[in-house]
Amino acid sequence: MKWKQMLIPALAATVFLGGCSMKIPMGEEEVTPTGEETAAEGVTQAIQARDSYYQMVIPFKPAAARGLAQRQVSSSLELEEVELGLMRHSTGAFDPEKYAYQEGQLLTSEDVSRLLGRKDKTSEGLVPLNPAYANGTAEVAEEQFVEENKKSPLYLASLVEQNYMTKTDSGYQLGGVSFALILNQEYVFQAPNFGPTYTEKLDEKKVIAEGERMANELVAQLRKREDFKDLDINVALYMKAPQGSPTPGNYIKSAFVGSANEVAANDWTAIDETYYYFPSATATTEVRDDAQKFSLFSDRIADVFPDFSGMIGKGFYQNGELSRIEIDIPIQFYSRAELVGFTQHVVGLLENRWEYNRNVPVRINVTSLGGQQEVTIVFEEGMDSPRVYF
Repeated sequence: MKWKQMLIPALAATVFLGGCSMKIPMGEEEVTPTGEETAAEGVTQAIQARDSYYQMVIPFKPAAARGLAQRQVSSSLELEEVELGLMRHSTGAFDPEKYAYQEGQLLTSEDVSRLLGRKDKTSEGLVPLNPAYANGTAEVAEEQFVEENKKSPLYLASLVEQNYMTKTDSGYQLGGVSFALILNQEYVFQAPNFGPTYTEKLDEKKVIAEGERMANELVAQLRKREDFKDLDINVALYMKAPQGSPTPGNYIKSAFVGSANEVAANDWTAIDETYYYFPSATATTEVRDDAQKFSLFSDRIADVFPDFSGMIGKGFYQNGELSRIEIDIPIQFYSRAELVGFTQHVVGLLENRWEYNRNVPVRINVTSLGGQQEVTIVFEEGMDSPRVYF
């Protein structure tokens, strides 16, 4: 599988292909354009994803619930995985050759906030998806707050909507919608009056069961609205990482509902995805061979450059196999020649002494100790040699 960058509006600033690229060690520099102007009015050039691509409808429309997920998800790394992962898991439902991408326009911030609440006795509008307290309401006496929250945790942390558009003679119209239900694997809450914070580890099977229930209730409710009446719907369950985790969470299940009014039990498809950081005790235990390969690559750099103090890798695994790896190398350079020499050495290792499968895409980000991007090296299946972007 090739490494391809996915572009969505919130992440557009991260694209690095607009700089100059060169092949090492030949040193021939060429300008790599970010994209050509598309002849099709109303969409961008096809934007590449890690597994596929979508065109994006223009002019850009911010999500109707813009900013809500950012406030409810603890890190930008987590939010990126939620958004990119949902797009990745939407390609099976909405063919990128036939659909264009647009941020969610149907559910407002008020709608999403309502859905994330606890069930109550209100019968009007959307019904909250999280369970009520034991007394059957969304409120509880202050002296019972801690005990009742331990008994009745919030399982749904956030909800993300993505729209997929089809082309018509008059422009683009909504053809389908994908939802990510972001689930807690631990429930963090604070006692009233600035009291202590509690963290409750949740049972994974219970969380998944609640996620399936809430997805079914979400679809059933939305079908009653005119704007969702005939839309194809795709839903996915995302397990949020615990607080302080260096890696994001992961998608665990998805279901293409189509135009049905509920999510049937046999609609669900299991997703086997996870991240490992290198070096880490977890990676050494769970993916020992890959952890050893990472250490060997690091040692081969350190053997030549004394200022090299280590590197950090993030491996993405699908169905138990390494699917791609990204490596960050912070190092201080005192001249341009030193940077070029370091880059040549890393490229040489990739070409001749890279221990991982050649089909596994790798991206290496070399930065100064202050965090400034110095060079990016990309090596993926089908390339004769790594590509270097200064």
